[in-house]
Amino acid sequence: MVNQLKSSASSLGGQGGQTHPVFRKKLQELAWALFGMGLYYLAARTGMHLFALKPSNITLLWLASGIGLVMCMRHGLLALPLIIFASFWANYPGMAEVHRSSPLLYTLISATADGMAGIVAMLMMRLSLPGGLTQAQDLLHFGIKVCLIPTMLSSLIISLNLAVGGYIGWDEAVDFFRMLVLADSLGILLIYPLYQAWSDDRQLRSIEVQRLVLTSLGVGVLLYLAFRGHPGFIYFILPVLLLLAFYVNLNLVTLILAVSMVAIIAMTGQQLGPFQTSNLVEANFMLVCFVCTTTFTILAVALHNRQLLRIEAARQEWQLAAEVDALTGLINRAAFLPMLEDEHQRAKRMGRPYALALLDIDHFKTVNDVYGHQAGDEVLTHFASMMQANIRGIDKAARLGGDEFAILFPESSASEAIIAMERLRQRLESHPILTAAAQVFVTSSIGITEYHGGDITPDMVRTRADQLLYAAKHAGRNRVMFDAVTDETA
Repeated sequence: MVNQLKSSASSLGGQGGQTHPVFRKKLQELAWALFGMGLYYLAARTGMHLFALKPSNITLLWLASGIGLVMCMRHGLLALPLIIFASFWANYPGMAEVHRSSPLLYTLISATADGMAGIVAMLMMRLSLPGGLTQAQDLLHFGIKVCLIPTMLSSLIISLNLAVGGYIGWDEAVDFFRMLVLADSLGILLIYPLYQAWSDDRQLRSIEVQRLVLTSLGVGVLLYLAFRGHPGFIYFILPVLLLLAFYVNLNLVTLILAVSMVAIIAMTGQQLGPFQTSNLVEANFMLVCFVCTTTFTILAVALHNRQLLRIEAARQEWQLAAEVDALTGLINRAAFLPMLEDEHQRAKRMGRPYALALLDIDHFKTVNDVYGHQAGDEVLTHFASMMQANIRGIDKAARLGGDEFAILFPESSASEAIIAMERLRQRLESHPILTAAAQVFVTSSIGITEYHGGDITPDMVRTRADQLLYAAKHAGRNRVMFDAVTDETA
């Protein structure tokens, strides 16, 4: 009894010493949520210092709104208090400096509006685009329902809140509301596609990285020229990014796009570049129009290009499935017969020969009956591998069905094809096939014919090879029979 109690206690202790998978997953989720909160705070503070126009300090880009949406998409309602805390933490110092009454209350209201914007954007995203951004047409729903509607609601609350608290004048509330909507929407437009693209595909292909580096250098040169006295160069960024969208994956496109647009807004915030006029409202409008149109255009092209690539990949996959034998990996009858037709016409036109071999496994039904169909499949797979190992790269091996196989030898006579087929026959005869059931000895009968011109059809060539195959079987199996097809034999 004592030993049983000790054993039970030891078992419980062992279980207690290990972190439960569900608990560990919850800890990881919490860690990522806290990381997102810290990132939200850094993005907010960076926006205040880097993207704010002097002397009005109107922020042109609020990347924190995009991070808030990502947090809500990943963590749901758990993200709400974290966004509120991060927004409050980032905004309170500035609110307290103004020396208005109740900065804690007004900051909390604005921070809550930021949190609610992320939740509303998340709900809109899940209702309107449950599969995420998959095609160019999705950008319309994304721009209106995910970017504009949530930010308009939060910006209205924040603008009214600051006006009531005396932080801005009522005459400034409309312009402040408009700039908040634009800044928050741009933040979502730049951050969420970047997050989704890297979540879908994290692979970095060397050729794409090289193209990204070259494009980044090109964009950097254009930005330098545009912000150093040659403003027209800013418009060349759009075609450069358009070209990139056709040659690299969406994740890299969204990365360089976000970096480029952030750099443009940051330099404008430092009173540099082509978007500086005496009319601040007009300058802001020009900048936002350029950034929005460029971002939407590049994302639309990149999404459409990715959709086309996926359609083409699916088409090739279906074509491959339709033309390749699933068991052996060889091409099937449907793919082989057109190849034979093409080679026949080429040989006829060029006056060059080709050879065709038809093969089957002797007494294959017995293999299935004695060892089972699993062993039979293993024999077929091994036989196909041996065929491939004994032919040239230009030769085409196919499984026509069951244990019937064919090999097309372009630019070859029957005598040349015999060398390869005799080598295959001897290796098969002398080496047993190791299956899960047992070692299986099999042989093969092979018929080879050669076409060297004349008014003969591919079907006639195949019929003659088939006749030679059956002649090999009737002659005792495990042998190669060959001949050249002519008008007489056909």
